[in-house]
Amino acid sequence: MRRFCPSTTDLLAFEATARHGSFTRAAEQLCVTQGAVSKQIKSLETFLGVSLFVRGRHGLTLTDAGRGYLNKIGPGLRQIEAASLALIARQELGGTLHLTAMPTFGARWLIPRLPAFKQRRPDIHVEFLPHQQGYDFSWPELDAAIRFGSGDWPGSFSDYIVGREVLPVCHPRLAEQCARPQDLLRHPLLHHTSALQAWPEWFREAGIDTPRSREGACFDQYSLLTHAAIAGLGIALIPSCLVEEEMRDGKLATALRLPILSSRGYYLCYPEYKAGLPALEAFRAWLLEAVAHERAAPAGDPA
Repeated sequence: MRRFCPSTTDLLAFEATARHGSFTRAAEQLCVTQGAVSKQIKSLETFLGVSLFVRGRHGLTLTDAGRGYLNKIGPGLRQIEAASLALIARQELGGTLHLTAMPTFGARWLIPRLPAFKQRRPDIHVEFLPHQQGYDFSWPELDAAIRFGSGDWPGSFSDYIVGREVLPVCHPRLAEQCARPQDLLRHPLLHHTSALQAWPEWFREAGIDTPRSREGACFDQYSLLTHAAIAGLGIALIPSCLVEEEMRDGKLATALRLPILSSRGYYLCYPEYKAGLPALEAFRAWLLEAVAHERAAPAGDPA
């Protein structure tokens, strides 16, 4: 019995057009002409007997029917792609892992450790996609992402890496003026926009519940927050894994030796349908092994 199913070519054209909202950009991704994509969408609409897009002056917009159809067929297309990539990768015993990472974490923690992964698996290439692409796993190119948060993201698996261990750090001159938790409130507190609860958590651990813990300047990257602390603009609460070099070189000092475990940290996240991708399996195994080794290493012992 013949399956009642439109052509894969038409479905791919529809998915790309829906994602980009443009025949032109969909055509660029699919390496075909704009006319070909338009024809494939028309063919699919004829097959289904329903309009999938509203064509307006400012571009294409999904109809309610089109939006519902995309939600149904999107996961299936991604599963087909993942299964195909996994089969190819297993035959080639390698492959390419497409990853996004938080900029500061990628530069300060992950990339310096990648040579060890390259030495273990020279057949696997790790490519970094633009961070601006975010963590939208509906993008077929994206295999995994390093995310900062609590570890709970619907539709994806996550493995904790590092980052929950946070320290109040500042210019050494300011650190000399801090002997008790209350002393930190005499200086500006510097915040990360994605971790605004960090200072309130720290002060609660120190036995102080004050609304002043939410006051102070905010920065959207830990690299900026680090430089602000080095410049003496205030005291910053930063994951210790991101300021090891600055602490070692004396550019930063601990304002008060009261580290806490934050509720947020860095996680390796990946969509459920790509969990079996060989390149991802190898990278995940190496990453978790490296983290476990570093945690077990004595203080000051280079991992």
